[in-house]
Amino acid sequence: MRRVLCCLLCVPLLAAAGEVLDSQVVEDAGHYSVALSARIEAPPAVVYAAITDFNNLAAINPSIVESRILQASSPRQHRIKTLIRVCILIFCKNIHQVQDVEQVNDSLITAETLPGSGDFKSGTAQWQLTKRGDATELHFTQTFEPDFWVPAFIGPWLIERTLVKEMEETAMYIERRPQAHDQPD
Repeated sequence: MRRVLCCLLCVPLLAAAGEVLDSQVVEDAGHYSVALSARIEAPPAVVYAAITDFNNLAAINPSIVESRILQASSPRQHRIKTLIRVCILIFCKNIHQVQDVEQVNDSLITAETLPGSGDFKSGTAQWQLTKRGDATELHFTQTFEPDFWVPAFIGPWLIERTLVKEMEETAMYIERRPQAHDQPD
């Protein structure tokens, strides 16, 4: 009976959690395109602050082992280095990435991967935040060409599954931040 009661008490917490609304991964000759939309139960300012805290990205995404600012050419332009531990099925890999990130405005962030400085031949990414009631809708798009072998049987389906899981975890981490529900937008 205690277990049932405990589960029922947790249901409202789970219902309020962020969710992935849509996702897609397409591969074409070793180039990947990713599109993902998620709803995060926190105001856009909180989500923006979390995803632009470049030295502390590991706090919101368990796959990120390390992140740090290598160079800041302006208050809104940074060169960021990340070390990401990606596991798909039994295959795990540490992935290094260096990106030039621009905080275009308070709802749009863009990034370009620096070829030859990590494990990607090329890549671009974009995060777009939109206020939806008391929540934030995050639209993430990315194109990339890995500079490492990706087993054919992994394919876009498993990459998409991994990205969806990571986004759900990231939304949960952002939503649990103390300011997630206290800060007006």
